[in-house]
Amino acid sequence: MEYGEYVSRKEAMLILGIKSETTMIKYEKKGKIKAHRPLSNRTRYKVCDLLKLQNKG
Repeated sequence: MEYGEYVSRKEAMLILGIKSETTMIKYEKKGKIKAHRPLSNRTRYKVCDLLKLQNKG
């Protein structure tokens, strides 16, 4: 699977192996991952941040 620089929440969950959106939101609130919200107001995540988090776990 190939990803661009930013991915949606659903794609981020696939990368991290997370099944719950609630867990993603908790990660955001705890500062484990930074969410980006461009003008479209859709949550996006940087792939490099996700991979760093994945390697820590």
